[in-house]
Amino acid sequence: MSGHWSGRVCAIAESGLLLCGTAPWSAARQPFWQQPLPAQAQAWPAVGWSPPNTDAKIPTLSKAVPCDLSKVLEAAGRRAAELSSNLEKFAAQEKIEYKRTDFAGVLKESGTGTFNYTFAFEEVGIGRSSREYRAPAKGSYLFPGSEQDTGQVALALIFHPDLQTDYEMSCEGLDNRNGQSTWVVHFWQRKDRPGRTLQYVEGKDLIPTKLKGRAWISRENGEIVHLETNLMEALPGLRVQAGAISIDYAPITLKSRSVTLYLPERIAAFWEFRDYRVMLVHSFKDFKVFAVETEEQIQPAKEN
Repeated sequence: MSGHWSGRVCAIAESGLLLCGTAPWSAARQPFWQQPLPAQAQAWPAVGWSPPNTDAKIPTLSKAVPCDLSKVLEAAGRRAAELSSNLEKFAAQEKIEYKRTDFAGVLKESGTGTFNYTFAFEEVGIGRSSREYRAPAKGSYLFPGSEQDTGQVALALIFHPDLQTDYEMSCEGLDNRNGQSTWVVHFWQRKDRPGRTLQYVEGKDLIPTKLKGRAWISRENGEIVHLETNLMEALPGLRVQAGAISIDYAPITLKSRSVTLYLPERIAAFWEFRDYRVMLVHSFKDFKVFAVETEEQIQPAKEN
């Protein structure tokens, strides 16, 4: 491969809403896996590799309380629709930790930096497209891993009412997540539906993927508090053998609208290529939200 390739998170709802985030995986002239390794990185200690397995058993899961899947999905769909209609864009301070290792766990390349991050919806054609932008904060700089994106906000919109039918879904039971009682919903891409949620662009080619995963959905209010995904199959054209994403969401309140949005607080992404592995951890703080027609400063929601 030569030049750069881009990652896109994209979902086209029947209502005409287009949810799509695009950003370059590597803006360098050479793919980052072909660039010389920094000498200091080669001497750093090995790092862990712990992608989520969305088919693994959850030891703390309880089936003592019956789960009404239709009601759980209705509540989650309402919240996803609120997120789509209330959020125009948000900005935050983002910290990215990037590590590339071989299959023995030996660190080959790494980078850490702080960025001014912006997520925005933009009008495109039939609907709106979600975009992600970042600029290095003072004292930081762009490095190969800092330009890889996973479409953090768009992934939660899997539960938008117009997008739920792309997946088979089942309720596995109750679990406690960060002090909240949550329903655990397992989802996987339907064979008779196109893979619209996560797509990659290489040159002029659009490469769809199939996802499976789990969502921890608040029993109280239907908010997604945690989300995990796995690729269902390899992407040979991109040399991707496996991929996994883990997202923790935090409640943020728009004061004038009395609306609480759950936005990503921490994202860990794991990508396995033919001859190396990449781990990216994104952490967000100091959120600012720009709601439709109104600019809002937001603060963490108060605990009950």
